Amino acid sequence: MKIGYKSLLLGIASLGLLLVGGTTTSAQAASKAAKLPGSLKGNWYGYVGKFDDNGNNYAVVKLSLTNKKITAREYTSKKKALKPMKWLGTVAIPATFSKKSKGVYRIHSRIMEDEHLSIGTISRKAVKVKVLKNYKRLALKLRVDGDNVYAFRTPLRSHAWGTDDFDI
Repeated sequence: MKIGYKSLLLGIASLGLLLVGGTTTSAQAASKAAKLPGSLKGNWYGYVGKFDDNGNNYAVVKLSLTNKKITAREYTSKKKALKPMKWLGTVAIPATFSKKSKGVYRIHSRIMEDEHLSIGTISRKAVKVKVLKNYKRLALKLRVDGDNVYAFRTPLRSHAWGTDDFDI
């Protein structure tokens, strides 16, 4: 399974489409949009995993959350420490957020013209990180289509999102 950079760019595009998910925010839902707390805003890094036959390349997605959009940038690195990272591509998704419960926010796309359904949720959760000798680290929990993925404030090789999205 040898995957090139074009395949990874398609992978990040599919991440964007996954987040868009064919749903949108109606005018009524947009008026009820909630502002994200500072603890959720900013940059988060999700470890995608290894993506070549020899396991020599690692993929990382940098999510930038603001009140108006989610930006996903994809990087690769040849080092286990995930530094230095080489940029591959960027997808920006206009979004709004509504409060679901304490600390949990629904994500709504502002691209498609459909019903006001949410495309996922975000929240914070403490999870054990193996590369840090099982210490707990606060993570962004992103739930889309019934699957949970975790992102951290710094790039960590933990809680891999999986490379199945990158198969062509």
